[in-house]
Formats: sequence, C-alpha cells, structure tokens
Amino acid sequence: MTRWLIDQDRPRSTAEMASDLGLSERVIRYRLATAEKFLEAEGASLTRRRGLGLVVTADDDTRQRIRENLADRMEAPRVYTPAEREYLLVAALLWAAPKIVSLDELNLQLEVSKTSARRDLHRCEPWLERNGLPLVRKPGKGIVVTGSERQIRRATVQLFLEAVPRDALEELTNFQFSDAQLIRTRVPEGLRERLASLPLRECSQALRSVELRDGALDGNAEMVFALYLAVSAVRSQAGREISLDAGQQVSLMDHPASETVRRLMEVLATRGVELPAEEMAGITEYLLGLDALSLVKHEPLGISVVLDRFLDEAGQRLHPSLADDAELRTNLALHLGRLGVRLRHGLPIHNPLLAEVIARYPDVYAVTGQLAAKVGEHFGSALNDDEVGFLTMYLSGAMERSHLRPRKRALVVCPSGMATVWVLVSRIQAEFPELALVQVLSASNYAEVDDTEFDLVISTIPLPTRGVPVLVVSPLLSAADVRRVNALLLEPTETET
Repeated sequence: MTRWLIDQDRPRSTAEMASDLGLSERVIRYRLATAEKFLEAEGASLTRRRGLGLVVTADDDTRQRIRENLADRMEAPRVYTPAEREYLLVAALLWAAPKIVSLDELNLQLEVSKTSARRDLHRCEPWLERNGLPLVRKPGKGIVVTGSERQIRRATVQLFLEAVPRDALEELTNFQFSDAQLIRTRVPEGLRERLASLPLRECSQALRSVELRDGALDGNAEMVFALYLAVSAVRSQAGREISLDAGQQVSLMDHPASETVRRLMEVLATRGVELPAEEMAGITEYLLGLDALSLVKHEPLGISVVLDRFLDEAGQRLHPSLADDAELRTNLALHLGRLGVRLRHGLPIHNPLLAEVIARYPDVYAVTGQLAAKVGEHFGSALNDDEVGFLTMYLSGAMERSHLRPRKRALVVCPSGMATVWVLVSRIQAEFPELALVQVLSASNYAEVDDTEFDLVISTIPLPTRGVPVLVVSPLLSAADVRRVNALLLEPTETET
C-alpha cells in the first residue's frame, strides 16, 4: 500500500487502490493508518482531499528515500492468499521440471508450514492434470512434474495468463521490468521474480517488427506468442530442449511459416535473446496453432451474469438447491474465469477423467452439455467435451456433497457370527462413500429381506440371485473386488434413468 501511495502523482481513491492491489476496501481502510504512520516517520504526509482521494505530500528526494527503504525490506514476511500460493507452487514446479523439488524448498518459498504447503500442493494437482502434467511424489526426495517439454512450456504460458492481470503483462511488453509500475502492485512477489527473468519486452518488440506471413496477430495472440517466445528462451538457455518426432520436425521446417520464425529468431538475437536453431520447429508449431485459432474479441456479459444463468437452469433441471449452493458458486466462478482465459487465448485442455465422468454421471453430463452451449455463447467459442466434463464434475460433486443424488443401496451378507464382516463393512465405507449400506445380515436371514429395499448384495459367500446383482467378495475386499464393485456402481439405477 505504501509503495502504491508513493507512486501516485495525483489524488486517488481508496476504491482505486483496492482495485489496483487486489484487496477489499475494508482491508485498505483497516491498514491505511499503519501506512500513514510509516510515511510520517519518513518525513512525508498523507493528505485526504474531499471528493478526490488520497495523495502523498513529499519532495522527490523523500519519495526516492522511501522507495529505497521499502526495497531494502526484503526480509519482511511474504503473505500470500491461498489462490496465490497455488500459482506460486505451480510456477515453482514448472520452472524446475523435470528436476525434483523438495517440499522443504516449496515451504521456504511460500513461507508457510509444511502442512500448509502439502495442502496447497493437493489443491494445485487438478490444474496440472488438466494440462497433462501429473504430479509424481518421490519418497525421500520430493515432487516432480512429469510431461514433455512442449507441455511444460504451454502450461507455463497458461499459468502467467491466468495469474497475472492482462494490463500488467501488457506493461511488461512495453517497459523494462524495473520501470513497470503495475507489476509491483498487482502481482505477488514470487511470480514477479519469475517474470523478471523473462525477456518479454524484447520478444514483443521483435514480434512487432517482423511481418508475419498472413499479417499481424491480434492483441490476444500477440501476447500469447510473446510469452511463449520468452518462456522458450529461458527454458532453452537452461538446457531444456523441446523434442519433436522426425516426421513432424521435417513437416514444420518445410512449412512457409518457418521462414517467418527464422527472421523472428534473427531479430531476437540482435536484441540479446538467443534461441538455438533446434527451437525453430517448436516455435513454428506454436505460431501455426495461434494462426488457426478463432480468438475471442469480446465478452458481452460479466462472468457473474453467466454464472447466475448456469446455476439457475441447473437448479431447475437437476436440483433446486444447486442454485443457492455458495461453495459451488465460488468454485464455478473461479473455473469460468480460467475457462475464459483458455478460450480467449486458445489454450488446450484435457480432462483425464472424462470417460469415467460420463459413465458415472450420464444424466448430469447430458444436462451440463446443454448448459455449456450457453456458456460457450458468452465466450464466443464452443466448449469441447473435456470442458463439459469439468463442469459436470462441479455439479455432480455438489450433488454428492449434499446427498442430492440417489445413492445405490447395498446389503452386506456373511455367515452367521463371522466377526470379519465388520472389516468388510469398514473397507466398503472407505472405498465407496457414495454407497448406502442398508443392512448387515447373516445368510440365514437373507431370504426374509424384501429385495426392493436394496440395489445390490455384497456377500462373502455365494447366494441365490433375487432380482438384484450379488457380488461375492473377500472379507478383506481385494483390489479385484474393488474394481468389480466400482464397475457395478457405474451402471445407472432405475431412478437415475
């Protein structure tokens, strides 16, 4: 807040400060007195001008001294929001890949406890998986992102587009990092350090100076391509080489666009950004991908309006409580914000759980597909099956959490007096929390039960079939048993169809 105040040359409102810093006005009001005392101690004063806002009164020497004083306070704790910590974790893992990163290193970067670091790590795993980069834990060593160099670079570009405000990125394409203002107030420290190492300004200027084969890229595509070039330069300098198969390499090098890329790399070299010749095919591939996209030019409605319509219709067609589910609303708002970034910049998405989602929640998936068409209209681009799958996961997850979906009912049967049945019951509850255990019976009492009260029978001994499936399992519920039960649960009940 103090840095922001010092950098203003005219009165600015607390609302403007809150917007620039990504804080609430309440936090601004609460902390303003502390910033004001600091300024007074340094020989400056904070003046409030009615109808205009706040302005620091100080001469140039005093302002510069305060800036230097603030810059020297690097040992002050870094306090990040949970969302910022997730982005910082992803950035650290992508930056290091394919090297292993220890949890101690991540803990040190975030300045949080190991417990918090583990929790943040768990939250950022879905982001990595959506980008085809599963996280692998190496016992005694640490964590590593697994995937190709192409995937890592694309994911890194997407991370910056999601985590850094567009106006801050645009500023970096036109100014030296040290002269940029927004980056100091709008981007958390950990990400600023990553951005400082990217030659984004040089890449953007080189891109503007080279005549592309089919004319200039639009604003969105130019930003994405400049970021990709900057990330590629840093990664290649660190010895991270992109790999393409021989046929793809030849095809890309023979494409007319490769000549544009060659000229671009020559211009970059004059600006101090060296890219080895081996990078030409990978850069050409990325340029062709951008060139083929129909990028979104505008978004006529805000995310909140689209979200309201989405949840209202989901409430009408699936369950009324979905429209008022605060947790679902929060999670979907974050997802739609990231979805907008992906569609606007044509970034790829992959849902590794799509087949399972369709099989387990066919009714929710069908409704979501229709709702997703309207979301796509808002963004000006149709949503693919992977995106529909993710939206289905949010809706079905909310329904499971609130027990809104009809649960399959299971009857557990075992020989009379067999104590191990409770081991089986515990295993079933742990593996299949979505399964409702109606009753635990001995084999002798099985014949007396009404078979309309349950959907399947899980037994440790063979039983006659009475209109519902009977699965004979080990009292310890083996891995094979788990797969068989899971396959049966994927089949919809009559109430679901």
